[in-house]
Amino acid sequence: MDRGLTSRCGIYCGACYVYRAQEDGGAFLEVVSERLGVPPDEVRCGGCTGPEEELWRNCKKCEVLPCLNGRGIEFCYMCPEFDEGSCEKYERISRFASERGEDVRAAMERIRAGEAEAWLEEQDQKWRCPHCQGNISWYEEICHHCNEPIRKDEQERHKRTSESE
Repeated sequence: MDRGLTSRCGIYCGACYVYRAQEDGGAFLEVVSERLGVPPDEVRCGGCTGPEEELWRNCKKCEVLPCLNGRGIEFCYMCPEFDEGSCEKYERISRFASERGEDVRAAMERIRAGEAEAWLEEQDQKWRCPHCQGNISWYEEICHHCNEPIRKDEQERHKRTSESE
């Protein structure tokens, strides 16, 4: 598993549409490029654990990164405000991610417990097409590998699985 798919806040970058388009290429890259209004060669992200210049433009706007960097810590769980539940920035990201089926707080707990590899493997399996087992992104309704619909009940299953983690 690529540890770079572990964001510093607990988002699983392997299901990011920019990352999936970069990795999977083809027609999906073209679609994402067109939707984002950028050339295909600009649809890329190295993740927030990599160099800042390799971040996707939305990730560069993340309010958590400057906070972590300013505190000299690598992950949100290392901040005292994480355990207190008092970080407004983290709570905003948590709410945003939960809408697409991710529990970033649970992810941070797994990473803190030294279970990053196991968590990454679970996320890799979770974000796969139920028909062809190709990797999918958070917002796909039709698999970009096999063109089969990813039913809403499958998306709800993803969300429930995430909530129980």
